[in-house]
Amino acid sequence: MHEQLTKFITDRIQLSEADLQQVLSCFHLLITKKNEIIGRTGELSRRMFFVNKGCLRVYYIKPDGREATRRFAFENSFSTSLASFIGGTLLKEDTQAVEQSELLYIHREDFYSLLNTVPNWEKFYRGFLEHAYIINTSRLEDFITLNPRERYQLLLKENPQMVLRLPNKLVANYLNITQEALSRIKSGS
Repeated sequence: MHEQLTKFITDRIQLSEADLQQVLSCFHLLITKKNEIIGRTGELSRRMFFVNKGCLRVYYIKPDGREATRRFAFENSFSTSLASFIGGTLLKEDTQAVEQSELLYIHREDFYSLLNTVPNWEKFYRGFLEHAYIINTSRLEDFITLNPRERYQLLLKENPQMVLRLPNKLVANYLNITQEALSRIKSGS
C-alpha cells in the first residue's frame, strides 16, 4: 500500500528507516468511488492526498454555476488545496475523484507535526511547495500567452495521459474552451 509513496518520498529526501516509518504511519488509505467529492467549498482543507491509483480534479464553481478546473493529480502525485491547507482558511474549490481512486492521505496536524520531528520532512515540504509554485505559475503564463490550440498542443506534449484518460468535457474545461472548440482543435480544423 505504501510502496509508491515510499519511492516518491525517498527519491526526494534521505530518511532513516525510523523516520520513514514515522512518516508512513501518518498516511491512511482512502478508496473513493468515481466522481466522489473529497473536499468541498466552504470546508477546511485538513488532508493532503497522495494518488496511488486514479485521478483527482480540483475545480472552482463560478457564480453562474459553471465549473473551472484548476488541476488534475494522477498517480504518484500529491494534491491538496494549499491556500486552505497552509492558511487554515475555508476551501474555495472542490476536489473530486474523477476515477475510482486509491489515495493515501495525511491529516494537516500530522503533516505539521512531522516538520517538527523529522528533520528532512521540511526539505520534502520545501520541494513540494517549489514544485506547486512552478506548476501554478506555468499554468497561468500559458493561459495568458498561448491560444487554445497552443495550450492543447502543450498539454499533449507535457501530459498526454490527461487527453487519453479523461473525457473531452474535462479536458476542454481544463483548457478553458468549449467541447466544440476542442473537437475542432483535435480534428485540425
